[in-house]
Amino acid sequence: MMTYDEIAAWVEEYFAAFNQYGQDPDLVHHMDKYFSRDFVFNPYIAHVGKVAGRVQWYKVLTSHPSGVEKLTPEDILIDERRQAFAAQIKAEICDRDTGETLVTKRYFARYPLVEEEGTMKISRLDFFWEVLPAGALEIDDVFERDWGKQGGRP
Repeated sequence: MMTYDEIAAWVEEYFAAFNQYGQDPDLVHHMDKYFSRDFVFNPYIAHVGKVAGRVQWYKVLTSHPSGVEKLTPEDILIDERRQAFAAQIKAEICDRDTGETLVTKRYFARYPLVEEEGTMKISRLDFFWEVLPAGALEIDDVFERDWGKQGGRP
């Protein structure tokens, strides 16, 4: 079990690693340190399906190479007893080539941890996102540039 301070340091390291490696097909496996093999992405968002398994999750993360999410935790809640954390996150979706921020929105995510191979890893991501005003550019509008070329959402 990790202490509060250990979880806090681990969370900081996780977000830095996600921003550096999490959406790069050549480097995404650096995230094995953070996601369990049986990881589940559990979105509470209409028309966005659950993703089971770390390999499938990586396919989702790398399915939109022209648009990249930069995640900045704005508030983190840590439950040492339950070995879990929750975060309010600012997400900036940027054009990979120009660096221009195309969409900014907030997420709220809950991350239960599990011990795997002697280290703590994220077992599940329970995920909610801010609903932007009608007519605003959305994440899917950015990612669709790639999904359209690939025959649809991963």
